[in-house]
Parts: sequence; structure tokens; C-alpha cells
Amino acid sequence: MIRLAIPSKGRVNADTLRLLEKIGLDIPQNGRKLYVNTNNPDIQIVYARAADIPLYVQSGAADIGITGEDMINESRATVQKLLKLNFGKCRIVVAALKDSNIKSVKDYRGGMKAATKLTNIAKDYFANKNLFCEIVRVAGATEIAPYLNIADLIIDQVSTGTTLAENNLRIIDTIQESYQFLIANEKCLKEKEEEIDSLKLSIEAVITAEAKRYIMVNVVGEEKLKRVVSAMPAMESPTILELAKPGTFSVHSVVDSAELISAIRKIKKAGAKDILVMNMSKVVG
Repeated sequence: MIRLAIPSKGRVNADTLRLLEKIGLDIPQNGRKLYVNTNNPDIQIVYARAADIPLYVQSGAADIGITGEDMINESRATVQKLLKLNFGKCRIVVAALKDSNIKSVKDYRGGMKAATKLTNIAKDYFANKNLFCEIVRVAGATEIAPYLNIADLIIDQVSTGTTLAENNLRIIDTIQESYQFLIANEKCLKEKEEEIDSLKLSIEAVITAEAKRYIMVNVVGEEKLKRVVSAMPAMESPTILELAKPGTFSVHSVVDSAELISAIRKIKKAGAKDILVMNMSKVVG
């Protein structure tokens, strides 16, 4: 059995459950339980604070986990990053009040105070700049700290920056971008390699499928077929099927979602018709 630690609440929890459901895991509502069994007897779910997951995985309390790169860096845990996921992206930024004298990194001065819950990331940031800054640890909303004269700066996670703007704060610097990762305990990765690799492969297949679309078109005539095949993006090469009606063909391919609009325009111009686009549940490379 492998024990998978996932965030217990918030948007990342919802996105994680959605992903796990797509790979076929039936996960009961946890209620007050900190762990639940799934429909797969080889996988158990452990609910934890995102900040604690790297330490759970490092210690072996969980074999694998899903958490943010920022949480890994903040905890300073030693874990293996297996797979970058397609949700939960954020930035770790330094911000100050818009009317503050601190307008850019050049305005930093010794003796400043910075409020944050990411104390290790903050310490490393200012140490790399050879600058002393008192770190004020806060557990809740950091945005209010400058208003209360608790700190000159805040260091926090942001997705869009809207909350900062609404609180009259300006981003001074970006420390790092952070993505959600599937992580593993180094020892468990060796001892349970087959089970962990199977789960990773299933997740990777869903992520790949979400970024692509399956496209099918009909083509009449071999000259148009050549033009359509030449214009059609593909993972490897388009599939060509000869239809019952002589001289007619069906061309199938998998294209990146980002290329879909331009791909449709190109293949239609090349002679494709009856264009059908579909989502996919999994793509295994």
C-alpha cells in the first residue's frame, strides 16, 4: 500500500481531488478523518496542511504527496519531485504599500521588517542580498501588517495580485514561481517503485490529455489529403483512414490545445471538412 498525502482544504484540495477522480480513484468525503481508504486497496489518502506535507513525506509518514514547491522550499524537506502538476501555480512576492518609500529592490535598507508566514524563504531571500531584515512571523493575512506598522514589507503567495491591489500594496520583487508537485520519500520510492510509478503514470496521462485535443476531419481527394496531412499538427504523425466512398479519407490527430484554433484554420484552408474536436481522458506517451 502507498500512502498519499494531499492538502486538506482550499482550492488546491478541490483541484487535487478532481485530478485523483480522473485517474479513477473514488475518495470518500473525509469529514473529520485525517485519512481515508479509496476504491483502490493499494492507495490510502492522508489529509494534511499543505505546509506539513513535505515533512510527512520526508519522514515516511506518507510515501508520496501533493504540495507546492514553495512549501517544499519553506520546510527545507528532502524529497524527490516526481511530476509538476497543472494547477495551483502561484508566485512568492515582496510587496509594500503604494505610498511607501520602498519602490523597488534598490530602496531596500538595513533594519527593515518583513511580515510573512514563509519565514525560511524570507530569510534566504534577504541573506542572498546580504541585507539584514527582521522577519515578523504572521499566521493570517499578511496584507494588514504594513497598515499596523508591524512591517515595512510583506512576503506572500499571490495568484493574480488582485488582493494586493485591493489593499493598496505594490509588488516590489518576485522571489520565485511555485507549482504543485507530486513528491516522494526517497526510501519509499525505491521500496515501492512499481506502485508509485503506476500512480505517477496515471496522473501524467491525465495532465497530458487535459493539454491536448483529439481532432478528426474528412478529406475528399488525394491532393487535398496531402495538403491536410502537411498542415495537421500531431504528436507523432496523423492517422489516415480510407473511407467506404472511393477517394474519401478521414484524418485523425492529437494537437495541443494552444494550437487548436490555428490548426483548424490551416487544415480547413488545406481542404478539410466535417471537423470534429474532442476532449480526451488520458494520453499515455
